Amino acid sequence: MIRPGQLLPTLLATACFATFDPGTGAAAEGTSQPPRGTRYPDSSQTAGSRPRYGFSAFGGFRALQIESQLFDSNDVDFGITEGDFRSGRIGFEVDFALLPMVEIMVGFDTGGSETSGTYLDLVYEDGSEIEHSARLEMTEYTFGARVRPLPGGRVSPYLAVGVSLASYRYSETGEFVDFDTADIFYDEFEERQALFGFFAGAGLDYALVRLPYGRRIDLFGEFRYARGKGEHEDGFDGFGDLTIGRTGGLLGLRIRF
Repeated sequence: MIRPGQLLPTLLATACFATFDPGTGAAAEGTSQPPRGTRYPDSSQTAGSRPRYGFSAFGGFRALQIESQLFDSNDVDFGITEGDFRSGRIGFEVDFALLPMVEIMVGFDTGGSETSGTYLDLVYEDGSEIEHSARLEMTEYTFGARVRPLPGGRVSPYLAVGVSLASYRYSETGEFVDFDTADIFYDEFEERQALFGFFAGAGLDYALVRLPYGRRIDLFGEFRYARGKGEHEDGFDGFGDLTIGRTGGLLGLRIRF
C-alpha cells in the first residue's frame, strides 16, 4: 500500500518508464520511428526518377545538293546530276540527358549510291556509246544537342542542332576520252576527304511503351539538313571547291533508360 507521501514520486517514476525506449536508450518522441535500415515513407525518389541515357537506331534517305565544277562538268558531258546520288541511309545515336529539356548526342549514319553515264556528244566509230559509272559514298559523324520544349508526355517534339564531319568518297570508273589525242581509254579516278560543317533538324518521339521511372521505347521521325564544305583532291584535284548539302528524313526506334 502506497502512503499519501509516496504518491507523487511513484507517478513521476511511472511516467518516465513509459516514455523510455530500452532499444535506443533515449526517450521516445510523440511520433513512431521507422525500423532501422528503411527509408522514410515521404522521402522523394530522386535517383532513377528520370531516364538519363538513350540509344537510337534508324533508317532513312538522303538527297544531295552539290556545288562543284566537277559535278557541273559531269552534268554537261555525261548527263550525271546530283539527283542520281539520292540514297538510303542507316545509323545509330547515343545521348545523355544533361538537363530535363536538353540532351547531348553523338551519332553516325552511312549510305551510298551508284549511277552510270555516257558521253552525250561522243560515240565509237561504230556508233556504240562510251560509258562509265560514278559512285558516291558518305558516312557522317555528328555531335550536337537535342532540345525538348515539352518533355515527359507520350508525344515529345524536339529540335536538334550540332556539328558534322562527313567522310566523302567519290569515284568514276570506265571509258574516258583523251581530247588531245582522241584516244579512248579505260581508267578509274577517285578522291577521299572529310567535309566539316553543321546539321539541324526537327523531329517527334511517340512512346510505344512506357515503363516505370520515365523509361520508354519510342518511335521517332525526324527531318534533318546538313551542309559541309571542302576542296577536290586526289584524282579530281584542280576542280576547286566542293560544297554538299544533305536533306533527308529519319525513321527509327529510341530506347530511353
